[in-house]
Amino acid sequence: MSEIKGQLLGIILVIMIFGIVAAGLSAVFTSLTNTVSSEVAKAAVTSVKAMI
Repeated sequence: MSEIKGQLLGIILVIMIFGIVAAGLSAVFTSLTNTVSSEVAKAAVTSVKAMI
């Protein structure tokens, strides 16, 4: 019985760690996406001003 409990605990820990890593990566990629979007917007405005 304790072997089954140990295996279940291991599975739960792996799932929790995977969830934490996935949440962290999601936050990082969201932040990078926002940064890239703002930089592209700045570049677009700068190129339009240079044309005028």
